[in-house]
Amino acid sequence: MVQSVYSNAWAALTGKAGTTATAQLFAGKAASSPTPNKAETASVNASTAPAGDTVAVSKLGKALSGLAAKAFEHLDSDSKKQLEGLVESGRVSADDAVKGLRSLAKNALFNRFVTESGHSAEEQQMSDRMKVAHEQGAAAAKATENPEYWSALKEMDQLGEARKNGSVSQEEVSAMHRSVSERLKGTTPPGAIHVSDEERSLMGAVFTSKANRFADLNFGDDDRETSSTTDKIASKDELDAADRLFAAGFKLENNAMARFAADYDIPGLGKGTMPAWFSFKPVSR
Repeated sequence: MVQSVYSNAWAALTGKAGTTATAQLFAGKAASSPTPNKAETASVNASTAPAGDTVAVSKLGKALSGLAAKAFEHLDSDSKKQLEGLVESGRVSADDAVKGLRSLAKNALFNRFVTESGHSAEEQQMSDRMKVAHEQGAAAAKATENPEYWSALKEMDQLGEARKNGSVSQEEVSAMHRSVSERLKGTTPPGAIHVSDEERSLMGAVFTSKANRFADLNFGDDDRETSSTTDKIASKDELDAADRLFAAGFKLENNAMARFAADYDIPGLGKGTMPAWFSFKPVSR
């Protein structure tokens, strides 16, 4: 699941769903900011206490900092409680919780950047070429469409049923299969678009350019990374931590990360429009 988190950005950029080897694309794009002091964060379990009393700070509350802390604040209360519970029970470590949240936060920021940042001059040129390649591919696919395509597929289904109930011999099945296959040879299903190597290459080039521009942004103190992470956008240990987080049962059933990204002051973009809560369950707010 999490290894393909950047497919949303890819879809926003190209109009096509899919996954990409994100970690490879971003290799070498290391964070450049100095290591800041650990951010002070309040525990969700902290209670109001008179002066002089001790306020308990949870394991997660002690570990949260930077992007992870800001992302945590945009979770609904149910998700916060669930994450706290996973850490307190030992099902996930506080370190994994922080890295997993950081991975989700980066993904949300990158998705917003791809959608709202617009094209550079070079990206616009590649996008225009990609549009021409796409139109050429659509025209080529249209030319090879077989109007009898679905009829032939229906015959194939009927042939399979006839074979199952024994109403035709194996020799008849083979002969009919060859006949239908010959009719379909060299044709394209109606509505199918072949993505040419040129178009695929241009998609990758534009996506990589966007990724590099995003990696060059200066997020100040939020650029902090642990010594085990090397990439600003997609580090393997953060992606792996997010995988472990979801494997342990963590649920993110609303657009909390989109709200986090909209509320974040991205360099050059500022803050976006905060979307309304969307959830598959009631949000405890």
